[in-house]
Amino acid sequence: MTLRRAGAILGLALLTACTPEPQTYRDTGAPLGATTRFEADRFAGDWQVVAGFGPTMPGTVQIVPDDGGNILQITSYGRATPGGAYRQGVPGELIPVSGRGETLVVMWVDEGFRTAAIGTPSGRFGVILNRDTDLPADRGAAAREILDFYGWDISRLQRTGQ
Repeated sequence: MTLRRAGAILGLALLTACTPEPQTYRDTGAPLGATTRFEADRFAGDWQVVAGFGPTMPGTVQIVPDDGGNILQITSYGRATPGGAYRQGVPGELIPVSGRGETLVVMWVDEGFRTAAIGTPSGRFGVILNRDTDLPADRGAAAREILDFYGWDISRLQRTGQ
């Protein structure tokens, strides 16, 4: 092996070792559950991102059921929210149809399907969604409480700049 090649391999190894793990906002050792209240047809429609972990920007998330409600197409406007086609696992569990990406877990949704807390098991993505940008204090508190219960670091939860 040449000295140049050995240096290149060592440099690549050091670069790989210095690459940080993706950011997580959740204690992955904590339990994580999906709401049994989930109903695809009631969850469908437009949602506003009102809070999230990491840099959080406002945006609309549109959820459209198809194939009898077993597939949900998620489209995000103005926010890097995981999008694409998801199939339902257990109620509240949305599994990417493509096999790429992470499962989304709807941890909580209020009785009127106006506010929801969703995230990934890895804790790399988590948001509070609301049907409009005006999140009432009681539903905001309930969403934060459920996120905290499932191991999310709510001190890092940020409201969007709406």
